[in-house]
Parts: sequence; structure tokens; C-alpha cells
Amino acid sequence: MKISTLIKMLPLLLLFLAVIACEKPKQAAIGYEHVITVVCDEENWEACEPVLAETLGKIYKTPRTEPLYTFHRISAGDLNVNILNKNLMILTRLEVYSEVTAQVRSMLPDSTITRIREDPRGYYYQEDAYAQGQALIVVAGKSIPDLSNRLKINQKQIFDFFERKLYERNTAFVYRSGEQFELAESYFDQYGYYLRMMHDYVEIKNDPNSKIVWLGRDFPYRWLSVSWSTPDDSTALEIQLENLLRNTYEKRMGDIRLNEDRLIREPFWFQQYAAFKYYGLWESKLEIKGGPFIAYGFYEPLKDRIYLLSGIIHAPNKDKMPYLRQMETIFRTFDTEIFQPE
Repeated sequence: MKISTLIKMLPLLLLFLAVIACEKPKQAAIGYEHVITVVCDEENWEACEPVLAETLGKIYKTPRTEPLYTFHRISAGDLNVNILNKNLMILTRLEVYSEVTAQVRSMLPDSTITRIREDPRGYYYQEDAYAQGQALIVVAGKSIPDLSNRLKINQKQIFDFFERKLYERNTAFVYRSGEQFELAESYFDQYGYYLRMMHDYVEIKNDPNSKIVWLGRDFPYRWLSVSWSTPDDSTALEIQLENLLRNTYEKRMGDIRLNEDRLIREPFWFQQYAAFKYYGLWESKLEIKGGPFIAYGFYEPLKDRIYLLSGIIHAPNKDKMPYLRQMETIFRTFDTEIFQPE
């Protein structure tokens, strides 16, 4: 290309670079963490809601009833004013014209719609689609049974996607005011594990003999603990974990009892560990005080230990689920390898 031609093109190149430089970043997604905004016709929603309720709408006792996520169904005409919401789901049938179907066709390329149509398991997901931190899911079927079946087949993947984005946003929220790097480093040096510690947690107990680190904070009242034990080859791991759970609350921390009638155990995959999640209700032996608890139990081969990460909440007249989710956000920073403060 001639120099004269490049000189003539220079203003256009500079204009192009200026446009790119001035492009504004997406604003942060808005709304409640636990609310999923659903764009869906009423007829489709009647078939889809029971499927979504199995995972995203799962109910917890805290002790009052609180769902993991709640659904806010809107019409296609209301999408524009909800387009920046944190959790956005669009459900429709491609073979039936509706405002929702028209909206999907305007949002997605024809090639994407064709791919979804031809794959019986197909659906569409995108993170940060219209706002930073947003989770967007589009499920489009040929008929109501097809739409319901696609949700059923993909419900775990859809659930995991919403959960991953929630914990990403929660991590930024939990540590927005800073964190205690020196305290986290001290536990790594002393015991070989670390958690990213919130700025306002205070150490209550650090006992190598009892094998527990216990921290707390007020307003609302929260306790967080890490306890561990050496595995016993003669007993099943599930039994050892439940023994550690009860031992942690009733002996190492003391003055606490678990409500055995409300105790629930679920297997799940925590990082690289085959783990169990425990949740239910606790109460004080000395005061009129109680609430929900959450705990992760697992075997960690690097240290050859059984670990229990546990947290309890006491927040009268408040929703407990947001605090439990924040507690789990801290659990998910657990590691036993290299301490890397961010």
C-alpha cells in the first residue's frame, strides 16, 4: 500500500480507534441475587415452573420457609425495563408466534436458533450479556412437552450456571470492604489451609488441641468455624463426617444443639472434593436463640484430614438465605495448597 494512501486513511483509522476507546463498559447487573426474572407466556410457565422449582426453587427451613431462588415472571413488553437484572431467563416455543418468540428471534442469530431447534438438548446461555455479572438463559422448544423436556434435561447445568454467577457476584460483595490477609496467612502457616477472611470477623477460639478455628461477627450474628479430624479406616466417611459435625457444635463450640428432625445431608462436588452439604436448624442450650446452619464436610487427601466448614446464623425477623449464601461464598475460598491473596 502506498504511503499516500495510508496518509489519506489515517483520519479514518484515528476515528475508529477513538470510537473503540470511548466505548463504555457494561454497567453492573442490578436486582436481588435470589430473584430470577422470567420472560414467559402463562401457558408455557404452567409447564415450566414445576421443573424449575425442583432445583432453583428448592425450599429451605430457616426456620421459616425460604426458597433458594424466587421467580418473577414478566411479559416480553417488560423486558426492556428488566434487561439489566442479575438473573434473566427466557422461555418460549419456536413454532408458536408470541411476543416472547419474537423477542428471542430479535436477540439471537438465525444460526443459533437453528442449532437450538435441531439439538433436542439445545438451549442458550450467556454471561454478562447486557450487564456485568448477569446470567442469561434462553430455552426455546418446538412444543410445550419439548420445552419442558429441555428444562428437565438441562436443569443441573442451568442451576450450576446461575449458581456460578451468583457466587462470583457474592465474592465481590463479601470482600468489597477488604479482607484480613494476615489472619488468613496465619491459619495457613499454622494449619496448612486458608480461607479468605472478611474484614470484620473476630477470632473467638484457635485451639490446635481441639482442632478448631472459630470466628464470629455481629449484626446479624454469625459464627464461622473450621474443624478437622484424622480419618478412621474402620468407619464409613459419612459416619465420621456426621460425628465431626455434632462434635464441632456440641463439644468444641459448646452450648449448641442441632435439631435432629431438621438435619438434611446432600452429596455434592466441592472444588476437587467429593463432599456432603449439611443444613438445618440449631439452638442455644443457654439462651432463647437459634437459627439455620450450613456446613461442608469432606476428606482432604493432601493433609489426610476430614474437614468441616460450618456456619450458623442468628438474624431474627430477617431473611436468612442471603447470609447463608454469603457464608458459603467464604467456604468456597478454602484451599490447602498455595496461599494467594488477591
